[in-house]
Amino acid sequence: MQILTNNKFIFFIIGLLGGFVYPPFDVYYPWLSVLFLSIYLTYMLIQIDSSTSGKQAFKRMFWLSEISYIISFNWIMKPFFFIPENVILLLILAPLSLFIFSAFLGLFIEFSGVITYKAEHSKRYFVFALSIAFFEWIRSWIFTGFPWNQFSLVWSDIPVVLQSLSIIGPFGLTFLTVYILSAPYLIFYKKEFKNRYGISIISLTIVTLLFGWWRIYTHKNLGFTDLKVRLIDARIPQPYMSSKKNIEKYQKLAHRNGWKEIDLFVLSESSSPYDLSNNGYYETIYANINNEKSSLIVGFNRYDNFNEVTDDYNVYNTMALVDKNGINYMYDKQHLVPFGEYIPLKKYIPFKKFTDGLKDFSSGEHRKIMSLSKIKLLPLICYEIVFTGLSVPYEADAIVNISNDAWFGEFGKAQHLEIAKFRAVEEGLPIIRVPNYSAGNIGGSVISAIGETLDGKIIDGKDGFKGIVKDFLIPVRLERPIYSRTGNVPFLVFCILGFIATINLKKYSIFKKKSKKTKKASLKR
Repeated sequence: MQILTNNKFIFFIIGLLGGFVYPPFDVYYPWLSVLFLSIYLTYMLIQIDSSTSGKQAFKRMFWLSEISYIISFNWIMKPFFFIPENVILLLILAPLSLFIFSAFLGLFIEFSGVITYKAEHSKRYFVFALSIAFFEWIRSWIFTGFPWNQFSLVWSDIPVVLQSLSIIGPFGLTFLTVYILSAPYLIFYKKEFKNRYGISIISLTIVTLLFGWWRIYTHKNLGFTDLKVRLIDARIPQPYMSSKKNIEKYQKLAHRNGWKEIDLFVLSESSSPYDLSNNGYYETIYANINNEKSSLIVGFNRYDNFNEVTDDYNVYNTMALVDKNGINYMYDKQHLVPFGEYIPLKKYIPFKKFTDGLKDFSSGEHRKIMSLSKIKLLPLICYEIVFTGLSVPYEADAIVNISNDAWFGEFGKAQHLEIAKFRAVEEGLPIIRVPNYSAGNIGGSVISAIGETLDGKIIDGKDGFKGIVKDFLIPVRLERPIYSRTGNVPFLVFCILGFIATINLKKYSIFKKKSKKTKKASLKR
């Protein structure tokens, strides 16, 4: 036991394993990632169990989570290299920001470790899984939220487990994941507790797998709509996203073989260098891309009451639906990216946002259904797809998510796509996803309502461009799942009841300090 807890090399190696449980690694080696996560979680519990204080448990969880998060979130350094500033400063600022960012996210693991340490030994196993899931829920909304790379993401490429999202959602699946995969820790338990937890782990595993197999078998042949969609990833490097020459590239890509039969073209976030809401620019876009019957979904920056002289105007990250009659629909992004699209506490933080322009983006006011003749779509722009509990209207047939993944490193691109699978299963809706500069040259994707990435028809051309063009028929939706109806309410009720049943509140000071009287007494001695 001491070899495991005190050996710094083993500590470091297991911290590294924790960084490889997320995409893209788990896409290629899904069950190996599950094994890594099991080792990582078990080792966490061993470290907590062998701690002599809440402070020590906190410290150990800090370094374990810091190592794993630095690996899995390495992609957040890439945006720094699009800032035209001093290179030496950026080489310092990028890794420093990664360290601080990982440390902040690790707080939620560390507090879980302290709560687990404070619990009675016989209850630690349950409290560990419960507290991690609960703090992941807190992380999903506090300070605008960042529910990226939850432990449950390890199942993103294992559809049979993913189906449980339709009932218990991502935080319920996190509890299930930690509870089941921490099982090797039970060898350190007394026999009576080992048997009790062992039976529940086996039962939950069997129920989860049987439900997943049943749901996939029941829904795998639901069929498709007759909407013909062409998804276009132009693979434009971030420094050239605002070039007006991109319109020619999109036109060539859109007009590859079969383009006259397409009902809907979908371009990525920020694909138009023009503000389509002003000066009739939509006509230029439509004339260059669409056929006579089709519609076009396009992303651009919209300027409201723009004035070059004053700063009295708003900028929005916008998605529009364009057809031969003009703009039929516009949606302004609601959930903006801190530091990427606006600077929080701007008066005190001396940096500008990563996106172009000095002006911060403004948040949209509402999200409505985008209606086409053959389908009704719920719009989400980029980062918005990572948030659960979308409050999807009943009439929605699918979700459309446009993104500019040129900002991300390869890890971030892959994670962004895999997270989208969760929303599909939770809502029972297919997802149409079009990034710019997708991970691994995948291009645009359609995800079915059971979380499977479909194979579209790749349309090659002789236009000389390297963009990726894919044609799809959109699969039909499912009946609204239980989780889509109830949200996280059942999960939170479960957490409240679980904490009431297992913890003694009198023991829960995060770092137990000696009273002044005790200190004085010790000095006299």
